[in-house]
Amino acid sequence: MLSQKEKYVMEYVYQQCTGKKSKLISPREIVSFAADKYVLYPKELDQIMTNLSFDNYIDLVRSDKLGEPVFVVSLKMKGEGFHRELSNAKRTTLWLLGRTIILAIIGSIITLVVKAIIG
Repeated sequence: MLSQKEKYVMEYVYQQCTGKKSKLISPREIVSFAADKYVLYPKELDQIMTNLSFDNYIDLVRSDKLGEPVFVVSLKMKGEGFHRELSNAKRTTLWLLGRTIILAIIGSIITLVVKAIIG
């Protein structure tokens, strides 16, 4: 299960890599993308990218381009299905929430019926 920051970074990586075999992405690009929602420090970003690689979302190679560090990223099968995984998680959450609400309503109705019968 990815953390919120990991999901946000993966969203950017997914956008950049869709339809391409591999992509050069600078840490500065990712930090500026995430700046509207999260504060990412270089060490933290490096750990997030490593975690995404360990979780088989991306292939990750660290490199240099004109003296600036870059990530060479390509999506793995799990990374290509990232949006599907997100939509499935949302669907499951909504299903559980709906089921909980329906069961609570049924429980309340049963309680009212039992109180009416007894009292």
